[in-house]
Amino acid sequence: MKQILPVVFLSFCSLIGHSQTNTIWGIYAGAGASTVYNYDVGISGGFDFAKQVGNRTAIGASLKYQSYAFLYDKEANFVNNGGGNAGVSILNKSSYFFVTPKVSQYFGKHGCLEVYVDGGAGFKMSGTETMRKWDYNNATGTVPYDSILNTSKNINSMVLRFGFGLTEYVHLSNHWWFTITEDCGFLGNTLSKTSNVDDPSRTSYSPNGRLNPNYFSLQIGIFHTRYWEEHKMWTVKW
Repeated sequence: MKQILPVVFLSFCSLIGHSQTNTIWGIYAGAGASTVYNYDVGISGGFDFAKQVGNRTAIGASLKYQSYAFLYDKEANFVNNGGGNAGVSILNKSSYFFVTPKVSQYFGKHGCLEVYVDGGAGFKMSGTETMRKWDYNNATGTVPYDSILNTSKNINSMVLRFGFGLTEYVHLSNHWWFTITEDCGFLGNTLSKTSNVDDPSRTSYSPNGRLNPNYFSLQIGIFHTRYWEEHKMWTVKW
């Protein structure tokens, strides 16, 4: 991972150096929440670069940081927060660095609304996970137990992410713009292999599918565009 980051960074610097016209680049940061199993705010941020390829169309890439925090909790009799007499809970806190190619289309009179889609691979930067499983119900015919396991080794080192979103540009001065982005991110594979079908730790309360929560984030940023005229993001020249 430490070897990948310098190579990617130098590649982007080289790309920008050879693209002195019709380009937009900037940085952004924000936070979001998961649609399921949400446990804590997911911090996000990154560097974005795009170059015009057609009428109000641009291609580029983003270097993204995204953190995840989810708590899977399934217990007997639909009780939550460890109050049931049997169940499984999985707490995952992890973060990934994504390299995502991106396609954007700009709309509006001045082209200040961007609609984009992106997708790429993410590499684990950090991750901790614990699983608790318990059963105090003697009627099941099993010996009562309550175990807490460190399952961090089951966190995937690489995941695939696909996303889309909207970005609004607000002119600041000369070539600089303030941005507000609503981003939706979806994982193509599971964050953790804990409780997979071949996992011996499985119980009847374990997940039946992937642990890949979708995240909706609000981000703000500052961007620079090579071309500027009368507060317009796009003209014939851009």
